[in-house]
Amino acid sequence: MKILNLEAFLIQAGTEVPYKRDMSAYDGKPFQCACGNEHEFQSYMDYRNFGASGANAKMIVACPMNPSLSTLIETKYKFLVIFDKFISLAGCKTN
Repeated sequence: MKILNLEAFLIQAGTEVPYKRDMSAYDGKPFQCACGNEHEFQSYMDYRNFGASGANAKMIVACPMNPSLSTLIETKYKFLVIFDKFISLAGCKTN
């Protein structure tokens, strides 16, 4: 996972979706955090949603152990309908 400055991090994220999606279907699914640990996704961690290709979604989530760290994660599906895993694309430290 790349650790980027805030500007590069937001460029990597892409176009922000203008509405908040319900991401509770992903609650409990693990992802690799920018802090180096693996955490379970919880919908309250979801900070911003971004467009991605196909059925995939990108989102920025805050680290539950260190709120100054954010991770850009992307959903990956099998057969376009079965959630497989999160891919951690980049991390960013603010402050």
